[in-house]
Amino acid sequence: MAFGTTAAGTITKEQTLLSIRRLPIANATTVTKGQVLEINVAGDLIVSPVGRTAEVPHYVALETVANAGVAGALSAPVAVAGHFVTVVADGAIRPGNHVVISGATAGRVIAYVAAAHAVDQRVAIYWGKEGGSIAKAAGAPYLESFTDGADFPPSDAAAGDVIEVQLVD
Repeated sequence: MAFGTTAAGTITKEQTLLSIRRLPIANATTVTKGQVLEINVAGDLIVSPVGRTAEVPHYVALETVANAGVAGALSAPVAVAGHFVTVVADGAIRPGNHVVISGATAGRVIAYVAAAHAVDQRVAIYWGKEGGSIAKAAGAPYLESFTDGADFPPSDAAAGDVIEVQLVD
């Protein structure tokens, strides 16, 4: 038995008192569902760059939107601080650790390391991978076991995994 993988850019725990937001997109910019985003100096959404901007709020795109026109012509729905949402990992991450923007792939996340990253670059807390496979024993009592560590219990993430994070301020 296998569960399908939840796509990046999906809110995983509904916060009834926490609404999603719509923010304007920068000109000539495409935001892809599941990418980590931030606001540029002009006040428009961009994909968080590998340069790891400090002291900015981060968001996660909930839809893919391509703004080929002027800045603000289109907007994108985004998850905000407090939401539990799926994104894509760009390296190994242990459950419970903070994450920052990847230095190699814009819009993805890697583990926060105090010696290498500034505290004000943190984006979220990693809670676990998405998906999961369950194997059923061939003989009585036909016990079921989780074979990949996804969903139950939390396990380390690797590059390319869709992971659940909790966005922080």
